[in-house]
Amino acid sequence: MKNLVLRTVTGILFVAAVVASILLYEKTIIPFAVLMSLVAVEGTREFLKMTGVSANRLVSVLAMLMVIPIVVFPALVHFPDPVFLILILLLFFPVLSAVLLFQKNDGVSSLRTLSFCLVPVFWIALPVMLMFAMAEELAPLLLALFITIWLNDTLAYCAGSLFGRHKLCERISPKKTWEGFIIALVLTVAASVSFGYIGYFVDDVQWGPLQWVGFALVVVLFGTLGDLVESMIKRACGVKDSGNILPGHGGVLDRFDSVLMAVPAGFLYAVLVYWLIIG
Repeated sequence: MKNLVLRTVTGILFVAAVVASILLYEKTIIPFAVLMSLVAVEGTREFLKMTGVSANRLVSVLAMLMVIPIVVFPALVHFPDPVFLILILLLFFPVLSAVLLFQKNDGVSSLRTLSFCLVPVFWIALPVMLMFAMAEELAPLLLALFITIWLNDTLAYCAGSLFGRHKLCERISPKKTWEGFIIALVLTVAASVSFGYIGYFVDDVQWGPLQWVGFALVVVLFGTLGDLVESMIKRACGVKDSGNILPGHGGVLDRFDSVLMAVPAGFLYAVLVYWLIIG
């Protein structure tokens, strides 16, 4: 009972922090920038710890430094030229390689470490950067993405508990079921139509029911994939949670796993929709 209360309180505070930071974005970028920077840096730390890279202090610090500019710089200049960010990656890659080159590791071990250091850039930092872009151009769309993820997760858990019989991916996540996934998908997609009738979303996004249905479908599918991928990583690393920074919920990656894969897919969907509408 105590754990349930703790989990509920943490969940409410987490949702409130995300929603408030997005709603306040037009007035001040600071809450969103602080929250997303913490997500990227702590998420990277959790991944490096799970994979064992954090044991190499120098490499771990360099890997952390590699994701910080990708997240912090958009907060300072409101989504910078992507070329600048690419140059940061091109700079850090040889630096990391040089450090590993002069350490006493065999080639395979060094290659594995280098690969692990690059994963947070593509899996964590770049999706966070896209969140800045969405918040800058269409904050309501980013909020809709979070709401869709939260609604789907809640419905999948409830439907799976009540009707779950067939495992979705038992080897990776034994508690997820096809029944929970399908019921949640249908209900979440159906509920997404309501975004087209709420002023906050209508005024800025200007999508009809069909566009919202497509958006919800993309977000749910890629969000579920993100959840399973993070479970696969944790199982491979032999850990239950990615961290313990969120009492009752685990780590940052445990809460943002779905969002990190849904954001690039949702962003691309939005770009294609507006291109088709404008075109």
